[in-house]
Amino acid sequence: MMTHAEELTRLRAEARDLRKRNATVERAHAAQQTRADTFEKKVITASKKIKILEEKVAELETENADLKSRLGLEIDKAKTYAGMIFKANTKKSSIESTNQRGAQSGHPAHVRPQPERIDSEVSVHLSNCYDCGTKLSQTTSVDERIVTDVPQTTTVTTKYSIQRQWCTTCHKEVRGIPQGTLPRSSFGIGILTRILFYKYRLRTPLARIVEALESQYGLSMSEGGIQSLLRTTKTTFTKQYNTILEEIRNAPVKHADETSWRIEGANGWCWLFATPTAALYTIEETRGKEVPGRIFGRDPTGVLVRDDYCGYKKLPMVQQSCWAHLLRVSHDAVEREGASRAVEALHTELKILFDEIDAIAQTPFKPRVRKQQYVRYLSRVDAIINRRYTDTDAKAIQTRIKNQQGNLLTTILYDTVPLTNNFAERMIRPMVITRKISGGSQSADGAATHSVNMSIVQTLTLKGQSFFEGIRHLLQANNPRYALGEDE
Repeated sequence: MMTHAEELTRLRAEARDLRKRNATVERAHAAQQTRADTFEKKVITASKKIKILEEKVAELETENADLKSRLGLEIDKAKTYAGMIFKANTKKSSIESTNQRGAQSGHPAHVRPQPERIDSEVSVHLSNCYDCGTKLSQTTSVDERIVTDVPQTTTVTTKYSIQRQWCTTCHKEVRGIPQGTLPRSSFGIGILTRILFYKYRLRTPLARIVEALESQYGLSMSEGGIQSLLRTTKTTFTKQYNTILEEIRNAPVKHADETSWRIEGANGWCWLFATPTAALYTIEETRGKEVPGRIFGRDPTGVLVRDDYCGYKKLPMVQQSCWAHLLRVSHDAVEREGASRAVEALHTELKILFDEIDAIAQTPFKPRVRKQQYVRYLSRVDAIINRRYTDTDAKAIQTRIKNQQGNLLTTILYDTVPLTNNFAERMIRPMVITRKISGGSQSADGAATHSVNMSIVQTLTLKGQSFFEGIRHLLQANNPRYALGEDE
């Protein structure tokens, strides 16, 4: 049995051992607490970073959605411009089609009518058989064949003796201009009309016109000489160009459209303003609203049919927006991968609206009835505008409708106003083709020349006038300087 002293010694040793163990545990606890504090700080820092990243992700998602929407609009716009030139071929191929090519059974044959005038008659016979060479005798049995051809032509050069005469009233010398010629030009109207035909009807480049004149008529002209002749023509046509401008201003219904055009390598715009009987082109450096504002004047009248370009929006005149553009954009939205059900339903609704409004436009015009119909359909358009869409593609179409509003329904209130601007697209297409061939104009003067001359040529076509007779008449009309010949 241990003595009291030995027990005390043992207890003291155990106490020292416990104090050591306690000190070790306290140190370990302190180290763990330090690590815990450090980890907690890291967690707080990470949480802040996660929050910042989440906010950035949200911003990027919003930006991505906006960019997708803008990309979709740009694609729609590109397809719209492409649609002005190239229309989708919806016809079946010859393999898929069940219809026979050519005229269908039972249709009358289409043959070229016989010429009213026979200029010469020629008897044709062989002297020998072309197979065996046997000599042949002539007979009275014949087959008739009528052939129309263009004879090989050459230029005709005329020397004019122009009298220098004195006017006793004006007290000055006056000289006439020979018929069939142009003032201060060594080329006649016949050559000029052919150049205009090549340039503005066939859209032939100047180099090819030079080649055509050389090969067809043996006439040597330079590209610069042709340009100079076209500028002279533009000056002669200026009065008629202004007449076309007034005709368009006074028309009850007019169309407008625009397309890109380069001037001296810089981006510009070609504008078209047209009626069923007149077309006016102007090439400008800007696509701004001041161009149509200048064309239509301070107090414009009539109804303007146009696409959804905002440059026309604030013109102080009644307007009809093009339904073809709207339906084309909504159709493209539906065809796009991932299209929402909302945009599909909206496209269907717009097609139904178009068909109903088009049917109204075909009925006899009764103002009171049309006003009631206008109010009814305006409420349907407003319902689309005020609808809450969550899908980006449907919102984009809704925004287009909101920008047009009542302009989509003008045809209900006005007789003979079309629902589409397809006529303007057809009228501006020749300029688009010319731009693709030539790349635009090399100078502002060349752009002005092209605008004036093309306006005259296209207007003659719309009025159904003969090209060559119409141009010759305009070049010589109402000019007292054209002199009489000796036999007149």
